[in-house]
Parts: sequence; structure tokens; C-alpha cells
Amino acid sequence: MAELTFDPEKHIYRLDGFIIPSVTQVMKPLADEKYKDVDQEVLDAAAKRGTAVHSACEFFGLYGAEEIEPEYQPYFDAFLAWNREHEIEYIETEQAIWHKQLLYAGTLDLIALVDGVLTLVDYKTTYRINDMLTAVQLEAYLRALESQGKGADGKAILQLRKNGTYCYKEYPAHDLEAWDVFTSLLKIRAYIEKN
Repeated sequence: MAELTFDPEKHIYRLDGFIIPSVTQVMKPLADEKYKDVDQEVLDAAAKRGTAVHSACEFFGLYGAEEIEPEYQPYFDAFLAWNREHEIEYIETEQAIWHKQLLYAGTLDLIALVDGVLTLVDYKTTYRINDMLTAVQLEAYLRALESQGKGADGKAILQLRKNGTYCYKEYPAHDLEAWDVFTSLLKIRAYIEKN
């Protein structure tokens, strides 16, 4: 069995020692288009917030712990509200995965039974859900999962908001347009690296 490792400081995935691209790296042209006018300081603060909230959600899923830095408490309160208002059975949290044939990797925030449906859930702490990015990201994750002989019946974004509320947005289990976009980005990346 191949071994996938992840260096969080450099955001590098290695499969049996060889570097493979992450979903985030493959999607960089889309993200650059979306966030091209956003100040880097704002992006850095958003990344720090996202990391803190993701960690708190992971520890809740694993151990039932309810701890987070006070400045991010409203986002975590939104997450706890979602847990109270839905029947959630945690299966995997922060699971690193790779696509066996296309050789890209990513980390799934959550695989859970949500109200009885096996669902791939990605957390967002952004002001808005950006469907252009999230649809492609979720589809890439689902296809990687399926290449491993696993899967999910649904995909969703759990947007955790600064005011302590949440939005749970479901996506179709298979989105051919999003998959076409992602595989096109993979081809473009390979072409650039080749030349």
C-alpha cells in the first residue's frame, strides 16, 4: 500500500516520497482569479482563522472537546449549533487522501453520516460561499475518495459565520462540470511543469 505524507508547514503531499500536487495547488488559477483584489494581510488572517476553526472542529469530532481561542469562538459556536440541530455520526476527520490514477492529494475535513446520509463535508469560515471554488474542490475530493474504493452519497459545505450562525449547503454527489474543470486544471498544471 502506498504511503501518503503531508508537511503542513510547506503544504506538500508526498506519495511514497514523491511530491504530488494538492487540490489547492491544482485549483490555484481559480483561487487567484477570485481573490486577486484581496489584500494579502486579509488573506493571511483568513487562513489563520480557518486553521484554528478546523482544528477545533477536528478535536470536537475526535474527542468531544470544546476549546478554541476566544477570538474565533463565534465560528465554533456555529459549528456546535450545526451539531445540535442535525444528527451527526463522525466517521473520519481531517483525512488525507489521494487519487490513485491522477496522483493529486488533499485533506478531507469530515466524512460523516449527516441526518442519515453519508456526506463529505468541508468547513469554510469565509464571508460567502464561493460556488466556483467549492463545487470543484468537493468534486476533486469525492473522486479521490472513490479512487480508493470509498465514497459518499452527498457533498456539502458547512459555512461557519462570525455571528455564530451557519449555512449548510449541499451539492450534487457527482458534478460533471466541476470534474471537467478540475481535470482541465490538472492538464494545464502538467503542461506547465513539462515545459
